[in-house]
Amino acid sequence: ISNVMKRRPFIRRILAATGGGVLLGLPGISSACTRTTAPAGMILIPAGNFLMGTSTEQVQKLAAEYGYHPSWLQSESPQREVNLPDYSIDKYPVTNKQYHEFCLETGHASPKHWKDSAPGTEILNHPVCNVNQEDAKAYAEWIGKRLPTEAEWEKAARGMDGRLFPWGDKFDPEACCWNRAEDNILTTDPVDAHPSGASPYGVTDMAGNLFEWCGDGPADDSNLDRAVKYSAFLKGGAWITTEILDLRPAARGNSGHINNPSSFYGFRCVI
Repeated sequence: ISNVMKRRPFIRRILAATGGGVLLGLPGISSACTRTTAPAGMILIPAGNFLMGTSTEQVQKLAAEYGYHPSWLQSESPQREVNLPDYSIDKYPVTNKQYHEFCLETGHASPKHWKDSAPGTEILNHPVCNVNQEDAKAYAEWIGKRLPTEAEWEKAARGMDGRLFPWGDKFDPEACCWNRAEDNILTTDPVDAHPSGASPYGVTDMAGNLFEWCGDGPADDSNLDRAVKYSAFLKGGAWITTEILDLRPAARGNSGHINNPSSFYGFRCVI
């Protein structure tokens, strides 16, 4: 049994790397091939350009509409076309159930809010939180995936047309879990609770519930102060978010320190 348990993460990585198909040669060999299908539980994002960020005109309009100074949104500009190769992304954020399996098999520390190092049955299908970027990276490596870049996350969330929200340009308060702050009590929803909030590709829960860790950050410049240098992008808004602007896929004002676990932070993975 112990040998089987040790092999499971390895087998899982191989299946993830090959899209769940037949292994031909070494695990890395499939990376040279263009995918036509996504592994189970993931969605294929096709190669090509997409509109990333926010235009100067949109910055002015959104700032006026929501009562912000334009400088709050300036880090999202300019809007630009970004070309990405195809990749697959998890349809849902990583759940407590999935993360618990990782902790059991590896001995990785469990999130601080779990009682007796295990999630309650009532939150098994909720996104895991209280994980920092290193926790997220450790899970991703174990499962044979990685964290998305900000560009990969944003394309999966908003498609190719520069829409403001995953579902379109008009905010829908029922399409996501947000504005749930009551005495700072954790109030997430199951990851599949808001199907109407899916992106054009069918990727779900990319607005609200939890901000999601990306693998990159605002800068990697040694001349910048430590707070910026050791930050990573967090995208999508959370259950505690009250500002609609922070629920847009282009929003990038909530980047966090990579060592900071929070009840607002979760993640999903890509291949």
